[in-house]
Amino acid sequence: MRMPVKVFVRPRQYLRRARIIRSSLGASLAFTLLIATPVWAQDTGAISGVVTDPDGTALPGVSVTMDSTMVPSSTVYTQTNGVYRYPVLPPDEQYTLTFMLEGFKTIIQEAVPVRVGGNTQINVGMELSTVEETVTVTGTTPIVDVKKTGTGQNMTEQYMQSIPSARDPWVMMQQTAGMQVDRENIGGSESGQQSSFGANGSNRSDAMWTYDGAEITDMSALGASPMYYDFDAFEEISISTGGNDPSIQTGGTRINFVTKRGGNDWRGATRFYLTDGNLQSRNVGDPDTGELTGNFSESELYPGYIGNSIQNIKDWGGEVGGPVVADKAFVWVSYGKQDIKQAVGTSPDNTQLKNWHAKANFHLGDKAVLNYTFVHADKTKQGRGAAANRPPETTFIQGGPTPIHTGKLQYTINDNNYVEASYNDTGLGFFLNAQGGTEAQVQYDLATGMWGQSYFSYSTVRPLKNGRLDGNSYVAGSSVDHEFKYGYSFRTAKTSSVWGPGGGAVAVFIGGAPAEAWLIADEIFNYQGSRQSVYLGDTVSAGRLTMNLGLRYDKQDSQANASQSPDHPLNPALFPALTFDGFKPDFGWNSLSPRLGLTYDLSGNGTTILRFSAARYYSQQYNGEFNAPITTFGPEVDFQWNDANGNGNIDTGEAFGDPLWVSGGFDVNNPNAPKSVIMDATSAPWSNELIMGAEHELSRSLAIGADFVYRKNGNETWEHRLGEDDPAFWEQVTQNVSGYGSLQVYQPYGSRSGTTTYRNRPNYTSSYSGITAYLNKRFANNWMGNASFTWANPKQRFGSGGYTDPTNIESLNAGTYANDGTPRGGTSAGAARWFAKFGGMYQLPQGISLAGFFRLREGHVIDRYVRSNNRANGAGRVNANLAPFGSERLSSFWNLDLRAEKTFDLQGSGRIHFIMDAFNITNNDHILAVQRQFNSSAYSTIRDVVQGRTIRFGARLVLR
Repeated sequence: MRMPVKVFVRPRQYLRRARIIRSSLGASLAFTLLIATPVWAQDTGAISGVVTDPDGTALPGVSVTMDSTMVPSSTVYTQTNGVYRYPVLPPDEQYTLTFMLEGFKTIIQEAVPVRVGGNTQINVGMELSTVEETVTVTGTTPIVDVKKTGTGQNMTEQYMQSIPSARDPWVMMQQTAGMQVDRENIGGSESGQQSSFGANGSNRSDAMWTYDGAEITDMSALGASPMYYDFDAFEEISISTGGNDPSIQTGGTRINFVTKRGGNDWRGATRFYLTDGNLQSRNVGDPDTGELTGNFSESELYPGYIGNSIQNIKDWGGEVGGPVVADKAFVWVSYGKQDIKQAVGTSPDNTQLKNWHAKANFHLGDKAVLNYTFVHADKTKQGRGAAANRPPETTFIQGGPTPIHTGKLQYTINDNNYVEASYNDTGLGFFLNAQGGTEAQVQYDLATGMWGQSYFSYSTVRPLKNGRLDGNSYVAGSSVDHEFKYGYSFRTAKTSSVWGPGGGAVAVFIGGAPAEAWLIADEIFNYQGSRQSVYLGDTVSAGRLTMNLGLRYDKQDSQANASQSPDHPLNPALFPALTFDGFKPDFGWNSLSPRLGLTYDLSGNGTTILRFSAARYYSQQYNGEFNAPITTFGPEVDFQWNDANGNGNIDTGEAFGDPLWVSGGFDVNNPNAPKSVIMDATSAPWSNELIMGAEHELSRSLAIGADFVYRKNGNETWEHRLGEDDPAFWEQVTQNVSGYGSLQVYQPYGSRSGTTTYRNRPNYTSSYSGITAYLNKRFANNWMGNASFTWANPKQRFGSGGYTDPTNIESLNAGTYANDGTPRGGTSAGAARWFAKFGGMYQLPQGISLAGFFRLREGHVIDRYVRSNNRANGAGRVNANLAPFGSERLSSFWNLDLRAEKTFDLQGSGRIHFIMDAFNITNNDHILAVQRQFNSSAYSTIRDVVQGRTIRFGARLVLR
């Protein structure tokens, strides 16, 4: 039947909106936000500098010729203030600059590196000469970017290929200063699945992924990547952890991939890596026999847990790129595959990642460049979700490709003006099918946490389209220069998905005895969202001071589209077939984000830089943000269950009694009634950020620095049952819980409302303060490396009206939370408050090099809890924390990975590398998780142990 929607949309509250706009404008003056770096292009960097005569006076008219194998040679001239600029260059290590002016010595600066989003400043003092004379300079480019005000790290191809890692972007995040990742990927033991990550207290949902400058963030799973990657396709990975410039919407972590490209020289590479299970140490048990092999007894381990182990990983692929027409047209293609076979206990968990890339660059005369990038990323998986409590029939079979098309036109109007237009189409769709099938009913045991027989299934289609128009204009002055950046962008994202349990229900047991019937209708969502944005920025240079000013405006809208759901297979009277007509609110999110950054050259020669930035960011909108009225939302009603025929499944008529728990917005007495939702005219969640730092260049290849970061997040959106944010709605009661005793919890005084409300969450904030010290050594004198140490103090605070069920508020309020801006109460993984990282490579004679990566961190939180009995008035069960969140932790974790590599030179035509990596070389058997439920038969047993020593062999052939 057709379901109307009973939505009460509160008035726009124009006065309130006016106050929001005024507060944003006020923030632009009193709390202005930063620009991370003056180079705001998405996948390029810049070279600039000042040319002076022997007296230090600006020298105009000097020809500056740039040569590179990556792009055609070009020449610019210094302006009246002696400044020259190459504002848009692809990343490379080997640019050459030639400075020429009659009457002066010619200066050739070799090996000039360009980083994504960075500005390499090469200042040159010309010397007088009466004869033609040339001076060649190599290896003196600065390592400190004097205009950068943000935090983060650029991972070059040289670094990524030299330091031992599991060869995926999430591991590169783990090696980035100030960042945390939720899992320990030992040589590929966690590859093929995305990790959660965070830095500097930013919200996880504000993370943004870009690929060759195009936004590809999954707008249905905010903060997540839409694909998996070929590690060897990257020229560079730029990871920003703070101080994002105004061309970037949010203040979250930004991961920007820049793939390789063809140039004037043909180049290619191929590789093969093998990780064989016969060479791995088993820290817990043998996946073939199920026997324990480590230092843990059966009584210490969660029932059935014998550890996760690599069976076999093959990683292979190749690439080639070069000129079709010299200086005019270039192409690059690659293919990569990872075949990952693992065992979770004795259950198989196998993944295949396949990636095709193609890129073409066309230089249309001296001013225009046309670029096209194609990616086809495909992931298939058998056994997703495998765990000690998830046997094979409850795991997923996964599949679905992600094709990406990106076109870009770059046009140089003149030396001082540049524009760029781009368009991206990202296709995303995948399925998760329970191996037990969609007809088999799901089983779950509350006492052990064990699932059985089948599981939920899911399918989704999520197309994403976006376009950009960006410009750059430079205005020279006698003492003050301006570099203006400006742009417009749009994004549209749609989602259609279906999610539901096998057989339409979960049969719940307690210690094997039938207990509850969870009847669940299919969740069918169909929604879309859009964003339009403009930004303007000015980089003001005045002597030693650089000031970056910026302002960004975002208009974000979402709507729920029409959808249909079928009859429920067990109880069609409770969950009849429904048709939802769609809903579009008459409000959206409009936000004005001002930004400011300052750098000061304390030394006067670019070797000691002081940095400051302040920011107010606004969050990106989930494209299902306004889906609360959807009637096909998959409601759940839980009953007592007697399993009258003893078959272990819920059959018609076996669910009885008053409901133990009911989804919000659903009326069991009138299931045909429209869903009742009250929607406020919400505004975007915000994040205030302050960064202060200093960096000092010890040599042209070695720098040290430190950053202090403060962040506060608030105004998040929230949906809850009407009235349940009032403390008077709840009463504290004492339950006699089997296996524990007297437990105090809260339950409603009376019946719960069937109406939900969607609004901004009042009086809830999260905050972060921390300091990161770091060292950066680029390759020179036979070695390179990075090191960092972070100390952080993340907090969350719940004020009046900022929560519903008060059961755990005392343990969560002002407590430690995950270092990603997201409360983690009731979860097993809490953020480390301190962590250290050291990575480096040293090149020995005879083509031998040694490399390693070491990390040390505080142990994650153990938040122990008691699962309550069912509470009155349909409130169901609650996990009641036993202590303040963060008060108990696992022991500190550390790990060491090492690499030995032998390189043979192929007589100038290339190199071949033979590699041996040893991950967790000390065979550390650190405990990563334990069973936290006190009234569980498996309480305090070990649920996760780090993968043991892992050996990998590899070979890379590089042709240049």
